[in-house]
Parts: sequence; C-alpha cells; structure tokens
Amino acid sequence: MPIRISDITDPRLNDYRCLRERDLSGARRAEGVFVGETLPILQQMLAIPHLTKSVLTSERRAERVVELVKHSSSDAIPIFVVDDALMKATAGFDVHRGVLAIGLRVQLDGRSPSERPFASGRLLVALDGVGNMDNVGSIFRSAAAFGVDGVILSRHAHDPLYRKCVRVSMGHVLHIPFAWSDDLATTLGHMRSQRRDLRILAAVCDRTAQDISELDGRAAHTPPTLLVVGGEYDGISPTVRAISTACVRIPIASNVDSLNAAVATSVCLHRLSNLS
Repeated sequence: MPIRISDITDPRLNDYRCLRERDLSGARRAEGVFVGETLPILQQMLAIPHLTKSVLTSERRAERVVELVKHSSSDAIPIFVVDDALMKATAGFDVHRGVLAIGLRVQLDGRSPSERPFASGRLLVALDGVGNMDNVGSIFRSAAAFGVDGVILSRHAHDPLYRKCVRVSMGHVLHIPFAWSDDLATTLGHMRSQRRDLRILAAVCDRTAQDISELDGRAAHTPPTLLVVGGEYDGISPTVRAISTACVRIPIASNVDSLNAAVATSVCLHRLSNLS
C-alpha cells in the first residue's frame, strides 16, 4: 500500500533529499545507490529483482506507480506519496515527471573487465575519459541498439548511473553490463593477451586512420571487436591508442574537426554490428 507523507522532516525521505547536489558531489556512489526518474525508467528498474529500494511519487502519478509495483518482481518495496510542493522541496528541483526511485548500485556497479561478458563478448565498447553525462547516456542507448555486449569505463569517464545518464540512455544502462578500469591501457592489454583474436579499434580524427566504412561487422569471420571512444576534448590517450590494433575514422567535411562522441560512437557501431 502507498505511504502518504506530509512532513518534510520525515526520515523516510532522506534518500531523496537534495538530489542534484548529492549527484554532482559523487555522494550517490559512496552511498551505494542511484536515482531513476520517470515511469518508463521505474518500470525497467522494477523488472530487475532486488534493484529498487523505494519509490517517491506525486499524487498525480501514484495510481500508475502502484500498478507498476504491484505487477513487478519488486512488489514489496515501499511507495511514498507526496504532493508536488513537498517533492520539489525534498529533491531540490521541480520533478516534472512526478516519479523518483532509489536503486541499489551493487548489482550493476561491481563487475570486473576480466569476467563475462567482457571476456567473451563479440562487440564491446570502452570509454576513455568520456566525461559528458549526455554523451555517456547516449552511448549506452546506441550500444543497446547495435547489440553491444558490454561497456568498459576508464576512471575519468562519467558515472553511467548518474540520474541524467540513466534517463538519456532510456534505461539501457540498467541492462548493458559495464565495468570500471583504473588503468584502461593495462586492462585492454590484458584482454588482448587473453583473447588473441580480439580486435581493438581506436576511433580517432586522424585522416591517416582506416575509414570505418571499410569494415563490416556482418562479414564472415569478423573477429571479436572492442571500439574505444575518447573524451570530448583530449580524445583517446596515447597509451590506450598504442595498445589498439588499428585506428578508425569517420570521413567528414574538412572544415569540421570532429563529431560529438555519442554520434561518432553510433556511426562506428552501425558498421561494426552484426545486426541486419
């Protein structure tokens, strides 16, 4: 049953206080939780057993939230119902969509690059310092669209479970396995030593690199592939580029220096995917 709350000091609202400030400070990772917003994201969270800790909803969304929880694998989680003013005062901003949920990071955030699917996937992505939250969210959405098995993030990449990343990804960050690497070049070198046929492609803006259109993931005997995408300003680090087996580029007009990282990733994955 939904639990109605009218007192802003109620301790059951603690997880939802000052969301923006806690997100930006990185406190959420330290607390072991993440925040999802919107009904579609909540529905995806509820589909994963034991992922959702609680839900906070406005009165106008309460009936729909109750139905979603009731028909999910997480039907015992508490549902807190507040009016719009209290939700805004608690979260610290207008929650226009009227739904927030707290998820537990432990199921999603504890994978190692040495385990499945990173040790066996046919198409992988590594983000070398991609720090823009919108780009990270969009890359996960494209990864889902093109059948990527997993994503590896360097220590300077943005947290994919940041609230906006989850929303921009359309919730796909909850379903595509990801792992962190403290030293991406070392991690990729270890992966190559364990999988001799693994092809590591560095996406660069260098005009001497191979045209991505020359590659076709649907071709017979295509090797397992890991695409490395660099940060928005510095690109791929020299040590990661050195460990790559080849560099690839997207031909663009000479008066444009580069594409947005998320757009470039989508173009490359379209060529590397074996989907038809």
